[in-house]
Amino acid sequence: MILNIDLGGNSAKCALIENFEIKSKFFVETPKFEIIENLKKMIDIYFKENGYKWENVEAISFSVPGAYDKKTEIIVFAGNLNWWNYPLLKEARRIFNFEKIFILNDANAATYGEWKKGQDGIPESMMLFTLGTGVGHGLILNKQIWEGTKKGYASEGGHGGCFADEELLCSCGVYGCLEARSSATGIERELNKADNKNYIESKLGKEFKTIKIIDIVELFNNEDPVIINIFKECLMPLSKAVGYLQTVLDVDKVIIGGGPSNLGKRISEIIFENLKKYTLKSFYEDMVIEIAKLGNDAGIWGAYYWALENI
Repeated sequence: MILNIDLGGNSAKCALIENFEIKSKFFVETPKFEIIENLKKMIDIYFKENGYKWENVEAISFSVPGAYDKKTEIIVFAGNLNWWNYPLLKEARRIFNFEKIFILNDANAATYGEWKKGQDGIPESMMLFTLGTGVGHGLILNKQIWEGTKKGYASEGGHGGCFADEELLCSCGVYGCLEARSSATGIERELNKADNKNYIESKLGKEFKTIKIIDIVELFNNEDPVIINIFKECLMPLSKAVGYLQTVLDVDKVIIGGGPSNLGKRISEIIFENLKKYTLKSFYEDMVIEIAKLGNDAGIWGAYYWALENI
Protein backbone atom coordinates (compact mmCIF):
# COMPACT_ATOMS: atom_id res chain seq x y z
CA MET A 1 0.00 0.00 0.00
CA ILE A 2 1.32 3.45 -0.94
CA LEU A 3 0.37 6.67 0.86
CA ASN A 4 0.08 9.45 -1.71
CA ILE A 5 0.03 13.07 -0.55
CA ASP A 6 -0.95 15.82 -2.99
CA LEU A 7 0.08 19.03 -1.24
CA GLY A 8 -1.86 22.18 -2.05
CA GLY A 9 -1.70 25.75 -0.87
CA ASN A 10 -4.50 25.27 1.67
CA SER A 11 -4.93 21.52 2.07
CA ALA A 12 -3.42 18.16 1.23
CA LYS A 13 -5.32 15.42 -0.54
CA CYS A 14 -4.20 12.03 0.76
CA ALA A 15 -4.96 8.62 -0.70
CA LEU A 16 -4.03 5.08 0.23
CA ILE A 17 -3.71 3.08 -2.98
CA GLU A 18 -3.08 -0.63 -3.27
CA ASN A 19 -3.03 -2.74 -6.43
CA PHE A 20 -4.27 0.22 -8.52
CA GLU A 21 -7.30 0.75 -6.27
CA ILE A 22 -7.96 3.69 -3.95
CA LYS A 23 -8.63 2.18 -0.53
CA SER A 24 -9.18 5.48 1.22
CA LYS A 25 -9.07 9.18 0.40
CA PHE A 26 -9.04 12.06 2.86
CA PHE A 27 -8.11 15.74 3.19
CA VAL A 28 -5.81 17.43 5.69
CA GLU A 29 -5.59 21.19 6.25
CA THR A 30 -2.11 22.62 5.64
CA PRO A 31 -1.28 25.64 7.82
CA LYS A 32 1.47 27.98 6.65
CA PHE A 33 3.88 26.79 9.36
CA GLU A 34 5.29 23.37 10.28
CA ILE A 35 3.40 21.90 7.34
CA ILE A 36 4.99 18.45 7.37
CA GLU A 37 4.81 18.18 11.17
CA ASN A 38 1.10 18.99 11.16
CA LEU A 39 0.52 16.69 8.20
CA LYS A 40 2.08 13.75 10.06
CA LYS A 41 -0.01 14.45 13.17
CA MET A 42 -3.27 14.56 11.21
CA ILE A 43 -2.45 11.42 9.22
CA ASP A 44 -1.63 9.61 12.48
CA ILE A 45 -5.07 10.57 13.80
CA TYR A 46 -6.75 9.40 10.59
CA PHE A 47 -4.89 6.08 10.68
CA LYS A 48 -5.88 5.49 14.30
CA GLU A 49 -9.54 6.36 13.72
CA ASN A 50 -9.81 4.21 10.58
CA GLY A 51 -7.74 1.18 11.50
CA TYR A 52 -4.73 1.74 9.24
CA LYS A 53 -1.18 0.90 10.34
CA TRP A 54 2.11 2.41 9.22
CA GLU A 55 3.64 -1.05 9.00
CA ASN A 56 1.37 -1.73 6.01
CA VAL A 57 2.59 1.35 4.13
CA GLU A 58 5.27 0.43 1.60
CA ALA A 59 6.12 3.96 0.46
CA ILE A 60 5.07 7.61 0.75
CA SER A 61 4.82 9.71 -2.39
CA PHE A 62 4.53 13.51 -2.32
CA SER A 63 3.13 15.72 -5.05
CA VAL A 64 4.41 19.23 -4.31
CA PRO A 65 3.54 22.67 -5.78
CA GLY A 66 7.03 23.99 -6.39
CA ALA A 67 10.39 23.52 -8.07
CA TYR A 68 12.10 20.42 -6.68
CA ASP A 69 15.83 20.07 -7.32
CA LYS A 70 16.37 16.32 -7.62
CA LYS A 71 20.13 16.64 -7.24
CA THR A 72 20.12 18.56 -3.95
CA GLU A 73 16.74 17.10 -2.83
CA ILE A 74 15.56 20.62 -1.95
CA ILE A 75 12.39 22.52 -2.78
CA VAL A 76 13.92 25.60 -4.41
CA PHE A 77 10.68 27.51 -4.15
CA ALA A 78 7.05 26.79 -3.43
CA GLY A 79 5.49 30.23 -3.05
CA ASN A 80 2.05 28.94 -2.06
CA LEU A 81 3.61 26.99 0.84
CA ASN A 82 6.14 29.70 1.80
CA TRP A 83 9.00 27.29 1.12
CA TRP A 84 12.32 28.57 -0.18
CA ASN A 85 15.30 26.19 -0.31
CA TYR A 86 13.41 23.78 1.94
CA PRO A 87 14.96 20.28 2.42
CA LEU A 88 11.65 18.44 2.03
CA LEU A 89 13.00 14.91 1.52
CA LYS A 90 15.29 15.13 4.55
CA GLU A 91 12.56 16.64 6.74
CA ALA A 92 9.87 14.22 5.56
CA ARG A 93 12.10 11.22 6.29
CA ARG A 94 12.83 12.60 9.76
CA ILE A 95 9.27 13.56 10.65
CA PHE A 96 7.58 10.47 9.20
CA ASN A 97 10.46 8.22 10.32
CA PHE A 98 10.22 6.60 6.89
CA GLU A 99 12.91 5.91 4.30
CA LYS A 100 11.00 5.16 1.08
CA ILE A 101 9.73 8.65 0.29
CA PHE A 102 9.34 9.97 -3.25
CA ILE A 103 8.78 13.55 -4.40
CA LEU A 104 7.37 14.84 -7.67
CA ASN A 105 6.31 18.33 -8.69
CA ASP A 106 2.51 18.56 -8.52
CA ALA A 107 2.08 19.48 -12.17
CA ASN A 108 4.35 16.62 -13.21
CA ALA A 109 2.37 14.31 -10.94
CA ALA A 110 -0.93 15.45 -12.45
CA THR A 111 0.52 15.08 -15.95
CA TYR A 112 1.88 11.62 -15.24
CA GLY A 113 -1.36 10.49 -13.58
CA GLU A 114 -3.50 11.84 -16.42
CA TRP A 115 -1.23 10.21 -19.01
CA LYS A 116 -0.91 6.82 -17.26
CA LYS A 117 -4.51 6.39 -16.08
CA GLY A 118 -6.63 9.03 -17.81
CA GLN A 119 -5.07 8.53 -21.27
CA ASP A 120 -4.02 4.87 -20.75
CA GLY A 121 -0.42 5.81 -21.56
CA ILE A 122 -1.29 6.09 -25.25
CA PRO A 123 -0.12 9.56 -26.44
CA GLU A 124 3.52 9.68 -27.48
CA SER A 125 3.62 13.28 -26.28
CA MET A 126 1.32 15.47 -24.23
CA MET A 127 1.35 18.64 -22.18
CA LEU A 128 -0.94 19.47 -19.30
CA PHE A 129 -1.73 22.75 -17.58
CA THR A 130 -3.38 22.70 -14.16
CA LEU A 131 -5.22 25.85 -13.08
CA GLY A 132 -5.53 26.21 -9.34
CA THR A 133 -3.94 28.45 -6.72
CA GLY A 134 -1.21 28.74 -9.34
CA VAL A 135 -0.62 27.30 -12.81
CA GLY A 136 1.28 24.05 -13.13
CA HIS A 137 2.66 22.61 -16.34
CA GLY A 138 3.91 19.14 -17.19
CA LEU A 139 5.23 17.41 -20.30
CA ILE A 140 5.20 13.88 -21.62
CA LEU A 141 7.81 13.46 -24.36
CA ASN A 142 8.42 10.09 -26.02
CA LYS A 143 6.15 8.51 -23.38
CA GLN A 144 8.25 9.79 -20.48
CA ILE A 145 7.71 12.61 -18.02
CA TRP A 146 10.11 15.42 -18.91
CA GLU A 147 11.79 16.90 -15.83
CA GLY A 148 14.75 18.50 -17.55
CA THR A 149 18.37 17.38 -17.55
CA LYS A 150 19.97 19.99 -15.30
CA LYS A 151 18.15 20.15 -11.97
CA GLY A 152 14.92 18.33 -12.66
CA TYR A 153 12.31 21.05 -12.28
CA ALA A 154 11.22 21.64 -15.85
CA SER A 155 7.60 22.00 -14.83
CA GLU A 156 7.15 25.65 -14.00
CA GLY A 157 5.29 26.81 -17.10
CA GLY A 158 3.19 29.13 -14.96
CA HIS A 159 6.24 31.29 -14.31
CA GLY A 160 8.78 33.20 -16.33
CA GLY A 161 7.30 36.66 -16.91
CA CYS A 162 6.72 36.22 -20.64
CA PHE A 163 3.02 36.10 -21.44
CA ALA A 164 1.08 38.22 -18.93
CA ASP A 165 0.86 41.92 -18.06
CA GLU A 166 4.22 43.14 -16.81
CA GLU A 167 2.75 45.01 -13.86
CA LEU A 168 1.27 41.84 -12.34
CA LEU A 169 3.45 40.54 -9.51
CA CYS A 170 3.38 36.77 -9.12
CA SER A 171 3.75 34.96 -5.78
CA CYS A 172 7.18 33.77 -6.99
CA GLY A 173 8.42 37.38 -6.99
CA VAL A 174 8.58 37.77 -10.78
CA TYR A 175 6.45 40.19 -12.78
CA GLY A 176 4.32 39.06 -15.71
CA CYS A 177 3.97 35.33 -14.99
CA LEU A 178 0.91 33.81 -16.64
CA GLU A 179 0.06 32.23 -13.27
CA ALA A 180 -0.85 35.65 -11.89
CA ARG A 181 -3.53 36.02 -14.56
CA SER A 182 -4.65 32.58 -15.76
CA SER A 183 -4.78 30.65 -12.48
CA ALA A 184 -8.08 30.09 -10.67
CA THR A 185 -6.79 32.68 -8.21
CA GLY A 186 -6.20 35.15 -11.02
CA ILE A 187 -9.63 34.56 -12.53
CA GLU A 188 -11.34 35.03 -9.17
CA ARG A 189 -9.33 38.21 -8.59
CA GLU A 190 -10.80 39.57 -11.82
CA LEU A 191 -14.32 38.43 -10.90
CA ASN A 192 -14.05 40.40 -7.65
CA LYS A 193 -13.01 43.71 -9.18
CA ALA A 194 -15.65 46.27 -8.23
CA ASP A 195 -17.41 46.62 -11.60
CA ASN A 196 -17.43 42.88 -12.25
CA LYS A 197 -18.57 42.05 -8.73
CA ASN A 198 -21.44 44.56 -8.93
CA TYR A 199 -22.49 43.12 -12.28
CA ILE A 200 -22.45 39.53 -11.02
CA GLU A 201 -24.38 40.42 -7.88
CA SER A 202 -27.02 42.25 -9.92
CA LYS A 203 -27.37 39.30 -12.32
CA LEU A 204 -27.63 36.73 -9.54
CA GLY A 205 -29.72 38.90 -7.24
CA LYS A 206 -27.57 38.49 -4.14
CA GLU A 207 -24.46 39.85 -2.51
CA PHE A 208 -21.18 38.00 -2.01
CA LYS A 209 -18.32 38.61 0.38
CA THR A 210 -16.02 37.01 -2.18
CA ILE A 211 -17.08 35.60 -5.53
CA LYS A 212 -15.71 32.17 -6.43
CA ILE A 213 -15.71 30.50 -9.83
CA ILE A 214 -18.34 28.06 -8.58
CA ASP A 215 -20.70 31.02 -8.01
CA ILE A 216 -20.76 32.00 -11.69
CA VAL A 217 -21.19 28.53 -13.25
CA GLU A 218 -24.75 29.27 -14.39
CA LEU A 219 -23.75 32.59 -15.95
CA PHE A 220 -20.80 30.92 -17.67
CA ASN A 221 -22.92 28.06 -19.00
CA ASN A 222 -25.49 30.54 -20.29
CA GLU A 223 -22.76 32.36 -22.25
CA ASP A 224 -23.13 35.58 -20.29
CA PRO A 225 -21.02 37.99 -22.39
CA VAL A 226 -19.36 39.74 -19.44
CA ILE A 227 -18.38 36.46 -17.76
CA ILE A 228 -17.16 34.88 -21.00
CA ASN A 229 -15.09 37.98 -21.72
CA ILE A 230 -13.49 37.81 -18.26
CA PHE A 231 -12.45 34.23 -18.94
CA LYS A 232 -11.18 35.11 -22.40
CA GLU A 233 -9.01 37.89 -21.00
CA CYS A 234 -7.74 35.89 -18.02
CA LEU A 235 -6.95 32.84 -20.14
CA MET A 236 -5.14 34.85 -22.81
CA PRO A 237 -1.65 34.48 -21.23
CA LEU A 238 -2.22 30.72 -20.96
CA SER A 239 -3.48 30.60 -24.54
CA LYS A 240 -0.36 32.36 -25.80
CA ALA A 241 1.83 29.93 -23.88
CA VAL A 242 -0.05 26.91 -25.25
CA GLY A 243 0.27 28.20 -28.80
CA TYR A 244 3.97 28.93 -28.40
CA LEU A 245 4.78 25.58 -26.79
CA GLN A 246 2.81 23.70 -29.42
CA THR A 247 4.86 25.49 -32.07
CA VAL A 248 8.05 24.40 -30.29
CA LEU A 249 7.06 20.87 -29.24
CA ASP A 250 4.29 19.69 -31.61
CA VAL A 251 2.67 17.38 -29.02
CA ASP A 252 -0.22 14.99 -29.65
CA LYS A 253 -2.51 16.53 -27.02
CA VAL A 254 -2.91 19.49 -24.71
CA ILE A 255 -4.81 18.74 -21.49
CA ILE A 256 -6.36 21.37 -19.19
CA GLY A 257 -6.95 20.45 -15.55
CA GLY A 258 -7.61 22.15 -12.23
CA GLY A 259 -10.71 23.84 -10.82
CA PRO A 260 -11.75 25.96 -13.84
CA SER A 261 -11.61 22.86 -16.06
CA ASN A 262 -14.75 21.67 -14.25
CA LEU A 263 -16.58 24.22 -16.40
CA GLY A 264 -16.05 21.76 -19.23
CA LYS A 265 -15.28 21.90 -22.91
CA ARG A 266 -16.02 25.62 -23.19
CA ILE A 267 -12.76 26.34 -21.35
CA SER A 268 -10.71 24.48 -23.96
CA GLU A 269 -12.69 26.24 -26.71
CA ILE A 270 -11.83 29.66 -25.26
CA ILE A 271 -8.14 28.75 -25.14
CA PHE A 272 -8.26 27.50 -28.72
CA GLU A 273 -10.08 30.62 -29.93
CA ASN A 274 -7.55 32.84 -28.14
CA LEU A 275 -4.41 31.18 -29.44
CA LYS A 276 -5.40 31.34 -33.11
CA LYS A 277 -4.33 34.99 -33.19
CA TYR A 278 -0.82 34.13 -31.99
CA THR A 279 -0.15 30.74 -33.61
CA LEU A 280 0.49 29.65 -37.19
CA LYS A 281 -2.48 27.83 -38.67
CA SER A 282 -0.35 24.83 -39.62
CA PHE A 283 0.33 24.29 -35.90
CA TYR A 284 -3.18 24.81 -34.52
CA GLU A 285 -5.45 23.38 -37.24
CA ASP A 286 -5.02 19.78 -36.02
CA MET A 287 -4.42 20.72 -32.40
CA VAL A 288 -6.24 18.68 -29.75
CA ILE A 289 -7.13 20.47 -26.49
CA GLU A 290 -9.06 18.38 -23.96
CA ILE A 291 -10.28 18.65 -20.39
CA ALA A 292 -8.49 16.32 -17.95
CA LYS A 293 -10.35 13.06 -17.31
CA LEU A 294 -9.13 12.40 -13.76
CA GLY A 295 -10.04 15.81 -12.40
CA ASN A 296 -8.57 16.50 -8.98
CA ASP A 297 -7.38 12.90 -8.59
CA ALA A 298 -4.70 13.21 -11.28
CA GLY A 299 -2.03 14.26 -8.78
CA ILE A 300 -2.50 11.36 -6.39
CA TRP A 301 -2.49 8.87 -9.27
CA GLY A 302 0.67 10.40 -10.67
CA ALA A 303 2.33 10.21 -7.26
CA TYR A 304 1.25 6.58 -6.96
CA TYR A 305 2.61 5.50 -10.34
CA TRP A 306 5.83 7.43 -9.72
CA ALA A 307 6.45 5.65 -6.41
CA LEU A 308 5.39 2.28 -7.82
CA GLU A 309 7.93 2.55 -10.63
CA ASN A 310 10.76 3.83 -8.42
CA ILE A 311 10.54 1.66 -5.31
